[in-house]
Amino acid sequence: MSEIPPFLNYHNALADFLQREEADIWAWFASDKLTEQAFDENRLMLLKNAVRLDAGSHDRLFAIAGEVKETLAIDVPLNLFQGTGSHRNAAWIYTPNEINIMFEGETIDILSDAELRSLLGHEMAHYLHKTREDGRYFTADRMLGWICGENGSHPAHLQSLWLSQIYQEIFADRVGLMVCEDRDAAISLLIKVGSGLKKFSVETYLEQAAEALDLNKKDGSQGGTHPETYIRAIALADWAKDKETADARLPKLVEGDDRLERLDLLAQRKLTDLTRLMIQKFLSADWAQSEEIEAHARAYFPVFDRTTIPSEDTDLSRLTEASEDVKDYMASVLLDFAAADPDLEDEPLLEAMQFADKYGLSDAITPRIIKDLGVPKKKLASLRKALVEVPND
Repeated sequence: MSEIPPFLNYHNALADFLQREEADIWAWFASDKLTEQAFDENRLMLLKNAVRLDAGSHDRLFAIAGEVKETLAIDVPLNLFQGTGSHRNAAWIYTPNEINIMFEGETIDILSDAELRSLLGHEMAHYLHKTREDGRYFTADRMLGWICGENGSHPAHLQSLWLSQIYQEIFADRVGLMVCEDRDAAISLLIKVGSGLKKFSVETYLEQAAEALDLNKKDGSQGGTHPETYIRAIALADWAKDKETADARLPKLVEGDDRLERLDLLAQRKLTDLTRLMIQKFLSADWAQSEEIEAHARAYFPVFDRTTIPSEDTDLSRLTEASEDVKDYMASVLLDFAAADPDLEDEPLLEAMQFADKYGLSDAITPRIIKDLGVPKKKLASLRKALVEVPND
């Protein structure tokens, strides 16, 4: 039997970030227990809006559920419910020290044993995600949920909470695949629940999913609480084929290209660190010994020392692979410094252009030189020509 898939890198990194950057708030949420009233509300919802199933009437379902529980080493009571809604779905409802799974529509009836095993594994994975690792991932989600409801929350908090939910579904899909040990069953589960179809080809659908990804590779998921079916199917196929490659590919698959308006807390911090490094490197040369330029650097980073010279270009080399949005932002930062001290005339601009050439920002900086700085195309051409005479570092 395979091991339970590890929790995703995103959840580990997000929990580490929140615990480090907001230690006091984290400590409060980590120590706070949800009130019994909140649990009672979940129980009441189930009792009012669903029918509790019994093993005598649903022996197949309970037999498979018992096997999944044992595989996942879960030792709390299990309650299964059939909701009154007609939409095909299943959901894990949180109450402490037990597992509640509510099915909707005809979900139970249309699934094979392997598909049902995958579905139950998926739902029980949410229990694992909330309760294992001392509940730190649950703490992170509750903390973010509270922050997002407060005045002054940043869009990055909302994006982080959304990504946490999206990645939880990917983790749960992996657990579902692990317990059913059948890639096609795990994927056909998604297709059946999503479409209601009973006859289809998983391979044909994966080809369709690849077409969709090719047309939408820059945008990533745009789902609400779950990734779109085609993304989940590709992620499962990747995981079944090669786990290490799947982990490496997953962020691009889910998040798409970095865009400034939808950065989460982790991407925001990475971009901030990259911006600081770029400014530090750009201003390390002798030409940048200017009070105006140093003052401008402190507008970005109040604690800034231009004499600290980065020893490696490893991180800056990532600029060549950055999204168009990030490259455009970085180009605008360079031009901020190019225009910071008029007494230096064209030298800062030449340095910015040379720096952009070195780190793959040329296509981004050229239109900004014309638009933002108002440099005529003829002068830009002469500056480009002058760069040929400037030796590279």
